[in-house]
Amino acid sequence: MNSVPFSIELLGYIATFLVAVSFLCKSMARLRAINALGATLFVIYSLIITAYPVALLNAFLVCVNLYQLWLLKQKGELVW
Repeated sequence: MNSVPFSIELLGYIATFLVAVSFLCKSMARLRAINALGATLFVIYSLIITAYPVALLNAFLVCVNLYQLWLLKQKGELVW
């Protein structure tokens, strides 16, 4: 039986949806921003369900996405 409350499970599904949808974006900035949001939600979800390796990976992905967005902004290529 599943012991995770529905609201917590829903958070995981929303994170999954955002990460998946991010790969459909043509704009690299939009892909990075949506993916960062999804990964952030995965960090929260993973910490709640105590899946620390998943939280660590997604925290790393948030940092990578934010850094890449910053680089796009520095180059003047931040197009949504």
